Amino acid sequence: MTMKHKKLKVLSKKIFNEIYTELVLENRFEMLPEPGQFIHILTTATYIRRPLSIAGASENHIKILFQIKGAGTRKLSEVSEGMLLDIIGPLGNSFPPVDGFEKIYLVAGGIGVAPLLFAATKIMEKNKNLKFFYGARTKKDLLVSVLPEGNYKRLLTTDDGSFGEKGSVLHIVEKESIEEKPDVIFSAGPLNMLKKLSAFCRENKIKAYVSLENVMFCGLGVCQGCVIETSDGYKRVCKDGPVFNHEEIRWK
Repeated sequence: MTMKHKKLKVLSKKIFNEIYTELVLENRFEMLPEPGQFIHILTTATYIRRPLSIAGASENHIKILFQIKGAGTRKLSEVSEGMLLDIIGPLGNSFPPVDGFEKIYLVAGGIGVAPLLFAATKIMEKNKNLKFFYGARTKKDLLVSVLPEGNYKRLLTTDDGSFGEKGSVLHIVEKESIEEKPDVIFSAGPLNMLKKLSAFCRENKIKAYVSLENVMFCGLGVCQGCVIETSDGYKRVCKDGPVFNHEEIRWK
């Protein structure tokens, strides 16, 4: 898929718990983005682009969901409807097709939920057996209202027990897989969570694909600032990823 440089209009904005923002943008890209891909948005606060996972897309819109962390994301959260945003995209690869899988787990940690929201809507179109595992630090960080409607099982956790089951989301994944082993797992979230998930999948011979969140500058594979070590040498998260087979990553 060829990336494009576009000015996209903000169609709507929602703020969740004061620290998370959902923007719906018009879609003027010729080809529809796929789950796992991201867009690179120029922010006026720092004049540095921010890579943000696509949380949903149709012929008419693109949805992003992000946490307000620094000056750039703060400024981006302050946009209003009708404003034009300078965007390059869609960028990166996507999660693999699910046609060959029946039982699918989506495992999200924190704001890593964003690309998996998009994946969930696509998977449900295939009428697959889907379980969505979603964990965060506290109730304030668990954005239950953004989960798509549909016929799938939701399993929610918080580190402090303020919502859902107390503890790590991976603990619930391990318990559920004893009863029904998944054919494949798609996951996104903190690096340490993905590393532990990879170890679990290796031990239990489960296929898994993970979306990495490395810091990116150019987003185009030029600056080499987001490289990771794999079994096939160093690869760029922005260009060769952000989705990787967990087995090819040399976890540190």
